[in-house]
Amino acid sequence: YNEYKSYLRMADLENPKRQLADSYIQKHRIPELFQNMTTALIHTQPSNAKKFMIKYLETLKKFRDEQGEYESMFKEANITSVFGMLDVTNTGFISLEQYRNALKTLGVKKYNPRPIGCDNDQISLNTFVTEAKDGLDHSHANFN
Repeated sequence: YNEYKSYLRMADLENPKRQLADSYIQKHRIPELFQNMTTALIHTQPSNAKKFMIKYLETLKKFRDEQGEYESMFKEANITSVFGMLDVTNTGFISLEQYRNALKTLGVKKYNPRPIGCDNDQISLNTFVTEAKDGLDHSHANFN
């Protein structure tokens, strides 16, 4: 998508077809979809990437069709593992910077910038899991 945006900047932005294409991509949140799917793919590293992506898209479609509970590609155990990788000294906390970077890496765009523990620069596992799940649910729910 970044290459597409660069192409648009270099091209004649007055071209109605290019404006329609950009509008369509933004309206349907295609960049976010691919970022979230790529993040899930990298984190999970399945043996068959194509099947994983198909399942990912089918899960999003099922959620959209049923408006039911979204089965996140990131389970609580996965989120906990991310926290564990950051908490290398097993203190039970990560820094606010680690929290922000980890959520961005997971594909979370909107998150609480000042979660519980931020004043002490100590974000707990419970806070991280809660914020990550909320952010992932919000990200995926918008692909309707």
